[in-house]
Amino acid sequence: MKDERLQIRIGPDSKRRLETAASASHVSMSAFVLQAAEARAEELLIERQLIELSPGAAEAFSEALERPGEVNERLAAAFDRPLKFSWID
Repeated sequence: MKDERLQIRIGPDSKRRLETAASASHVSMSAFVLQAAEARAEELLIERQLIELSPGAAEAFSEALERPGEVNERLAAAFDRPLKFSWID
């Protein structure tokens, strides 16, 4: 059931373009805008979950993962500081 409402303000040129595209797609303007917005939202969320690397960058990343980490002075000092929060178990 559709209970939520979304309202936007757009210019007349944008509205005409959306109406024309919706008509060409044989759907209402609301359906067209919703489909386009949902498709773009899905694209964006997938992009944010996927990291694409060039072959050289992928090799460098893989090598960095295989090297043991080093504790420098700054990291050691951070470990020695008291925690500002406590875990709730």
